[in-house]
Amino acid sequence: MTPPGGRSGRAVLALALVLAVSLAGCDSSSGGSSNPKQRPGPPPKSAVYEAACAGTLVASTPGGLASTEMDESSGLVVSATNPDTLWINNDSGDTARVFAVSTTGALRGIYALAGATALDWEDIAIGPGPQPSTPYLYVGDIGDNAEGRANIVVYREKEPTVVGDGGTYTLDGVDALTLQYPDGPHDAEALLVDPRSGELYVIAKHLAGGPAGVYRAPAGLAAGSTTVLALVGDLKLPLGLLNAVTAADISRDGNTIGVRTYGAVRLWNRGRHSVIATLGSKPCDGPIPGEIQGESLGLAPGGLEYFTVSEGVNVPLHELAAPKQ
Repeated sequence: MTPPGGRSGRAVLALALVLAVSLAGCDSSSGGSSNPKQRPGPPPKSAVYEAACAGTLVASTPGGLASTEMDESSGLVVSATNPDTLWINNDSGDTARVFAVSTTGALRGIYALAGATALDWEDIAIGPGPQPSTPYLYVGDIGDNAEGRANIVVYREKEPTVVGDGGTYTLDGVDALTLQYPDGPHDAEALLVDPRSGELYVIAKHLAGGPAGVYRAPAGLAAGSTTVLALVGDLKLPLGLLNAVTAADISRDGNTIGVRTYGAVRLWNRGRHSVIATLGSKPCDGPIPGEIQGESLGLAPGGLEYFTVSEGVNVPLHELAAPKQ
């Protein structure tokens, strides 16, 4: 007996079975194309942050600053292109120059920034710039003890290859980036350049401690430009001189943020958050060595350790590292 629909009914039934089998082969258990796109997992946690939270950072003193010309070290950053090299700048009173030193403190070179003026250099950073995949030095002439400057200046220059002979060299093609606060002058000693976005951040310094304004400039600033900073939030700090902000840094992978005060090094694990959102979360404090006037902080590229140094002649370099796995 022929089923209802005859041959045409059998054809429709057969087609339905073929389609069912085909669709079954594309379900989530088979890894087929019907799977939703897999989102990448979160970045690994910052090792130095984790060690700070656990209280397991290992302190050492690998050496001291050998050159007596570095007598008021105020900014420090770990080189992006020169192995085992730190960049350091002096505070106000020096000429427009930066020092390349080894991680044991030996002088590797002195580099003058052509056309720059050193009014009150306070911090140094490394981040992206006009040429893709090229690291740039950013030197912050951002100090203003009297809070009377109409503007501040950040100097940008491609990070040079360090010869390593301790000689003196001149860097040409330095860009001057003039910045203005939206709410009047501020003293500042902390400069950040986000390696992910290229944005610049300046954190205000208050000798009385307390909340410190965080100001941002967009990425891709043109040489010779003047930009009004945006106040994007406050870094919540307790009152007291020991909580005055003296330095800041972001690791090269963008995953660790550190802020130094006279009395602490605060570390954040950034993950996928913005800089200002990260600074609004709870940090872990890393130990800070005994330094007469510590105003510098440099994070290693992978967020495995940080370096600090005080003002003064022939002062020791301090290294705080996560335990080796």
